Amino acid sequence: MDGLMFQAVGGVIALLLTVIAYFLNLLIQDFRQLNKELSKLKELFIRLEAEQTLMKTMLQRTRSPPV
Repeated sequence: MDGLMFQAVGGVIALLLTVIAYFLNLLIQDFRQLNKELSKLKELFIRLEAEQTLMKTMLQRTRSPPV
């Protein structure tokens, strides 16, 4: 009877570990995807910042009185 109980407990533990491993795998995939999206956002931010600086420079040139 004790052997059967230990097998049942071992089976439940194995099942729980499998479920935990599955969800950890999903979590890791989500973090990788989030990291990729964050990299894209950083790149976009840098581009937008450069465009804004260029536009600001062009506006200042058009506003300044001719010499």
